[in-house]
Amino acid sequence: MISIGHHKMKRRGSTYIMVLASSMIVTVIGLASLLAIRVQRRTMQMTNDAAEARLCAQAAVELGLLYVKDQNWRSTWTNGTWLSNQPLGSGSFSLEGIDPRDSHLADSLYDPVILTGSGTKGTAVHKTQITLVPAMKPLEVLDTCIHASNQIIVDAGKQITVVGAPISTNGLLNNDGVIDGDAEAVEVGSSGTITGTLTVPADTKQLPDTEVISKYIDKATVVPYSSTVDEEVLTPWYNPWGSANSDGVYYINADGQDLTIKNTRIYGTLVVRTGNKTLTLDEAVFMQSYRPFYPALIVDGKVKIKYKSGEYTLSENSCDTNFNPSGAPYLGQTDADTLDEYPNEIQGLVHVTGELVLEQTALIRGAVICEDKVKCHERNVIIHDPALYASPPEGYIFVDGVQVSPGSCRQVVD
Repeated sequence: MISIGHHKMKRRGSTYIMVLASSMIVTVIGLASLLAIRVQRRTMQMTNDAAEARLCAQAAVELGLLYVKDQNWRSTWTNGTWLSNQPLGSGSFSLEGIDPRDSHLADSLYDPVILTGSGTKGTAVHKTQITLVPAMKPLEVLDTCIHASNQIIVDAGKQITVVGAPISTNGLLNNDGVIDGDAEAVEVGSSGTITGTLTVPADTKQLPDTEVISKYIDKATVVPYSSTVDEEVLTPWYNPWGSANSDGVYYINADGQDLTIKNTRIYGTLVVRTGNKTLTLDEAVFMQSYRPFYPALIVDGKVKIKYKSGEYTLSENSCDTNFNPSGAPYLGQTDADTLDEYPNEIQGLVHVTGELVLEQTALIRGAVICEDKVKCHERNVIIHDPALYASPPEGYIFVDGVQVSPGSCRQVVD
């Protein structure tokens, strides 16, 4: 016989267990929800901190870009940490500037610098890095036919013709003859006859770096000094005095003595050091730069140009010399005869540190830079080569601040 009261007790116990289980489930769900909310809040906080740290790092780099606009920044800031733990909003930032070449910011305008901005907020840290490189520009003197740092003097009854660019001086123009073309000068003593436009006062133009000559000497093969170089050939593959230079760069140290070069063909870059003495280019001379980004002639000293482009060519027959033997091609050709003729001119950049005298009827195709005085005693022609300014020869540039190297902006992870 089954007891009715016993059944009622069992039902009440089952109901209690079910209610208790439900309560536990609700409690677990509630705790899980609270935990999820806490995790979500923490995640949001970390995300916000990371975003703020990134903004602090970017602000540090932007501040660094502002600092390097000062022309003296390389001496103002040392290699390493520039700023440390500077407060910004609720975060902080640090800034570092490093010269990756030699860890010395002030020793060269041509070295790059790596800026690293670090931002911190809470436990979040972000680093942004960019590389700045020198902003190179061609020297404005390359956009002239001939430029003098000092005076330009044109004698009475004489003429200098400039084609494609002006004659220019950072000093005084004394023209008692004719300038056929445009002229630019800081000041004018006598203007004479100028067929083109005269600009006065013209902006002062920057000259090449003082180290440029030494850099080319370092590249050069030495040619022994003799007072006269006559009826010779010099190319990147042909050197009658010794081993050839594959870049066609040769150096003559006259050691304070005069030097004359005449009736000679040079295909390359000739560097001459005469001190206070003079290099004279006489009779017939054909000089061409071999490398398009190297000058044709660099002279640390005085120069007198006496070759007569208007009257003579460089003639193998007249000189009884073969100027295109094996190893010295002209327009891709060599031969063994003495029947050829060559232009009597310089093709390329001419750079002179001392006084330059134009005595005869020289033709130059390229540009001339004179760090002293230019005197024109006859009728000379200079035809500008715009390639010299568009793609300046090595060393004939200046640094106009710095710029961000393309593709260098990145996040850095320790």
